Amino acid sequence: MSASSAKKEKQVKRRTWMMPQEVEVWYVLPAIRRELAKVMKTKVAHRKNEDGDMVDHKITQKEIARMLGVTEPAITQYLLKKRGRRSRGDQVDIPSPILKEIDKSADIMISEYEKARKSGIEDIFESMTREINRIIRVMRDEGVMCDIHREFCAHVNDTCDACSTK
Repeated sequence: MSASSAKKEKQVKRRTWMMPQEVEVWYVLPAIRRELAKVMKTKVAHRKNEDGDMVDHKITQKEIARMLGVTEPAITQYLLKKRGRRSRGDQVDIPSPILKEIDKSADIMISEYEKARKSGIEDIFESMTREINRIIRVMRDEGVMCDIHREFCAHVNDTCDACSTK
């Protein structure tokens, strides 16, 4: 191994050992929220205006924060396109097959939010929890979670199957 690749490996693998659940909480959840925020910002909801006509309403950052159970400043940070990796969630690249699942989840969460908004329901976190858990299950089933765990934990072997349910 060359000195530069060894240095890069040291920079990425910060801890000697982390449980896979720690990787999920510290790195994967923020990355999923980031991608959900980015997708939701591109979506519209069909709402009635004052005249009763159906119009397209762009989803606001305030609404995204409500749907994801985070603050508006957190959404601003997720949406900023600055260079570099500012947070742990920025250190995880979500593969494109998972991004398709995130897009599906965004549609479901927006739909649930709109139903709750119309009926005056305040608690919309069950939908968010269900969809983020579904994304994490897909990531585990596809082996993506194992790849991320290997990236951030120095002692996870390529043959590790500790989390495998197969």
